[in-house]
Amino acid sequence: MTQTGITLLLLSIASLLLLGNILRADIVALMLMLALGLSGILTPQEAFSGFSRSAVMIMMSAFMLAEGLRRTGITERIGSFIIWLFGASQKRLIFGIMTAAAFLSLFMNNIAAASLLFPALSGVARRSKISASKLLMPLAFGTILGGMATLLTTTNIIVSGLLRDANLPGFTLTDFAPMGIPLALAGILFMVFWGRKLLPNQSPAQRHEEDDENPDNLLNTYL
Repeated sequence: MTQTGITLLLLSIASLLLLGNILRADIVALMLMLALGLSGILTPQEAFSGFSRSAVMIMMSAFMLAEGLRRTGITERIGSFIIWLFGASQKRLIFGIMTAAAFLSLFMNNIAAASLLFPALSGVARRSKISASKLLMPLAFGTILGGMATLLTTTNIIVSGLLRDANLPGFTLTDFAPMGIPLALAGILFMVFWGRKLLPNQSPAQRHEEDDENPDNLLNTYL
């Protein structure tokens, strides 16, 4: 089999593992890297060269920071502080959550910021008696909006790394701020005053449970 055929075969296997949720994405990525190296398609230097990129190290550092904050109990304190500061009103909570998510995304990767706030929001939703789906979606939007304002979102890091690899000047931390910060503020205000009305009342898991209890609901969905 040619190198192209082997590569396509390995990519197909990796795609099936990811789509079937058989293994975690990081394990699949490492297995694919090793398979490409052992098959001779990549040299050992090429296979492990990704770990020398600044983008990979920055993202690893961000995830380690988020895990450290979670283990020290800071996430629970953040949840309590959000409720204390903004109350149990849905509008005020959405504003507080999106503002906190956008602020954290200014200094860390947006995925790491979401993983930091996610455990706290579960408690916030339970204590304020608001559906988690009405808080988690604003959390995702807030991290994306905040991540646009600095270098530390995944796409910006990768593009800056590619520029440096091509011996071109990369982006600095604040290059995106003049456009990113106004867009983040506009997105937060839009979600607080109008977008929150479009948020689902139930999470997909809750709808699935109701459909299991009442088959007519599932039938009406596809009619």
